[in-house]
Amino acid sequence: MKSIKRSVLYLCLDLRKCADIHTLEASLWCLLKGNSYKEVVLKAINLGGDTDTTGAVAGGLAGIYYGFESIPEEWVNQIVRKDDIKELAERLNRVI
Repeated sequence: MKSIKRSVLYLCLDLRKCADIHTLEASLWCLLKGNSYKEVVLKAINLGGDTDTTGAVAGGLAGIYYGFESIPEEWVNQIVRKDDIKELAERLNRVI
């Protein structure tokens, strides 16, 4: 687990030239301190400040690490047009 989180950290540090460093720093902190998708996202939101951006970045990183299945079902059920998003993601996955 630590090696994967360390790899994500190195990847994100390479991206710091094109991303807001404070958002990236906060998102990485949440990922490194959290133990689940939900915990990572809630930590990001509870930090305050630019919570929507930090939550989105931390959620994206946590999704990569923990997988889609780890997102709370009640959160997924609130997504508008989730079937369209799922279809688009599946098409993208086939291309990659």
